[in-house]
Amino acid sequence: MKSKETVCAALAQALMDYLDLMSGEWKEPAPGPRLYAYSELAELLGKSKDTIRQWVCAGEFGEPVKVGNSTRVTQAGLDKFIRDHSGPTEKMPSRVRKRVLRAEVKTGKLPLGI
Repeated sequence: MKSKETVCAALAQALMDYLDLMSGEWKEPAPGPRLYAYSELAELLGKSKDTIRQWVCAGEFGEPVKVGNSTRVTQAGLDKFIRDHSGPTEKMPSRVRKRVLRAEVKTGKLPLGI
């Protein structure tokens, strides 16, 4: 059984919180870190859940977090993945362009029809 002082202190604190809420001084607690399920990541990245699962197992998203029986990826892990897999890419020339370049190197001029 709680003492009268403990109950009164808890009631007074609850009343003060309510008054703060009513006066507009209440500040919503900061949200915790965002956690993503495999299905959410699959939708965000346009891949299958199996692909996401393989990438998580390979460590592409950093260290995953266990929540109950499920595994989640943190916002920091998603940011790491995006940082590691984005940026300028080198475009590979097409087959036709390679043939044209080879023919040009061989003969010193462009092949007929091009």
